[in-house]
Amino acid sequence: MPKKHKKDKKPRVPKTNYQIPISSIKPIKIIGPRYHLQHAREYPILGCWVMEGWQQEGITPVVVARQQESDKVVFTVCLVDLYCLGIKDAYANTDISLRKFHSELKNMCSGAPEPCSIELAHEIIYGGMEYAERYGFKPHLDFTAQFCDQILDPSDTHPRTNNVVFGKDDKPFFVSGPYDDERRISSVISTLTRTAGKGNFDYLAGIGLPDSFDD
Repeated sequence: MPKKHKKDKKPRVPKTNYQIPISSIKPIKIIGPRYHLQHAREYPILGCWVMEGWQQEGITPVVVARQQESDKVVFTVCLVDLYCLGIKDAYANTDISLRKFHSELKNMCSGAPEPCSIELAHEIIYGGMEYAERYGFKPHLDFTAQFCDQILDPSDTHPRTNNVVFGKDDKPFFVSGPYDDERRISSVISTLTRTAGKGNFDYLAGIGLPDSFDD
C-alpha cells in the first residue's frame, strides 16, 4: 500500500511587527506663542522705547521688542511707576508683524514713542521694581505670568547709569490711578506707613494717571 504524503503546505509568512520602537520616535516640537515667549531671549533685540517726557511724569510704559523672524516681532510693555509702585501693569505679545508693531507703537507708549537703549529700558523696569519692593510692593502678576520677564534680559546683564531717579524728593510718592478704589488707596498707604514710616512718604489720591495704557 503506497505511503501517504502530507499535503504540501504554503510557506509560513513571518509575523510583522508594525509598531515603531520607542527609541525611534522623535518628540514633536509644538511651536506657538507660548514657545516664542519662553524662548524670547534667543532672539535679537529689535529696539526699546519709552514715553516722551517720562522723567517729568514719574510713570512710563517701557517697550522692549525682539526680532522673532524677519517680519515678526515678540515684545513686552511694562508700565513702570518710578515714584512708588514699580511695575504697575505688564503684557506681552508674539507673532506680530513688523508693520503692525510699528503702527501700534504710539499707543503702547501712551503718546510719542521715544527710542532708548536696552540699558535704560532695563534700568527703568528693574530699578522701578527693586525700589517698589523696598516698600513692600511686588510687580504686577502678569510680569511673570505672561512671560514679560523672559523678553527682558536678566537684571544683571546690562550696566546701570544710576541716573534714573526713583521716588520723588528722596521718598516714595504714591499717586492713585483711575482704577484705584478707596480700599486700594488705603492698602497702599498702610503699606507705606509700615515700610517707610509715617512722614517718610507723600501721596495724592483722586488724581488719575494716564488711562491710555491698554492691553
